[in-house]
Amino acid sequence: MVQFTPDIYATPQIGKLLADETRVLTPLLARCTGDHGLHLTAAAQGEPPAIPLLGHWATLRVAGAVLGGDIRASGLEALPFSDESFGVVLLRHALETTARQDNLLDEAIRVLAPGGMLAITGIHPVGLWSPWVARQSRGIRPRLTWPWWWSQRLVRDEFELSMPRRVGSAWPRAGGAAVGESLVGGGYLLVARKKRPAAVPLRPRAVAVPTPIPGTLASGARRNARESIT
Repeated sequence: MVQFTPDIYATPQIGKLLADETRVLTPLLARCTGDHGLHLTAAAQGEPPAIPLLGHWATLRVAGAVLGGDIRASGLEALPFSDESFGVVLLRHALETTARQDNLLDEAIRVLAPGGMLAITGIHPVGLWSPWVARQSRGIRPRLTWPWWWSQRLVRDEFELSMPRRVGSAWPRAGGAAVGESLVGGGYLLVARKKRPAAVPLRPRAVAVPTPIPGTLASGARRNARESIT
């Protein structure tokens, strides 16, 4: 008999996949700096990777039209943060559980500072994990999306994008040795950097500087001097 799970992101299998993602993500994000990072996650107990140069993480759990965690808010509205306020934004399976995928990605881009890193993880729709998700889920199923789709979105928004990577085991497992990158991994991740605005050089413009006129000249000579300088 199939055992349905109210929240597959609380299962040991997803916990193992999250650990495998962290194994690959940590060195990729190790050089990220800034006062704050934003962690948008589908897992209630998921922890962001430890980044030595980053000051603090704000964590929001994404569940349909609701955002919980450090701040409770509506998932149908803009994120309650100012523009370009985070050095890192990590969407950890959040695009699978949000009510509006494109809107959440747009908001993640908005709050990311220029030069900051954006990381997206998810369950790959091709492989043995996809049927497992379909069997285990009760009610609304996670929306599994090709990483290629998110890559195209980020390229369009002028991000510097690395190649998507597949991570984790080929089939859902609750334990075993840690797995990093794998050609047939059940999860994927991609990392991109938000480009800084290009500096536009300004052409110097000549400015006329008035030349002081000696006060000993006659009025007529002074007038002629000004005209010649002009």
